[in-house]
Amino acid sequence: MTETIVKLAMDNADREVAFVHALDNFARWREKSSSSGWVERDAPDFMVKTICSPDGSLNKAITFQDKSWASTFMRFWRTELSQLN
Repeated sequence: MTETIVKLAMDNADREVAFVHALDNFARWREKSSSSGWVERDAPDFMVKTICSPDGSLNKAITFQDKSWASTFMRFWRTELSQLN
């Protein structure tokens, strides 16, 4: 299985809050859209890593087990970002 990694800059507290909301919405979507077999999988649907860049800013790297899940997460992310403006 090929993994898909999405990297996002967390420029401010508002983006971090939007990120948490997008992850929550994605997790709810996965729970509703998956069958009961999700418990039997040996890998998580996604993993989140916080990366500190040399300038001290924090970024997020999300690894998805399926490219379509990354696309779905990005829709949730863009929706949350649009509500910031």
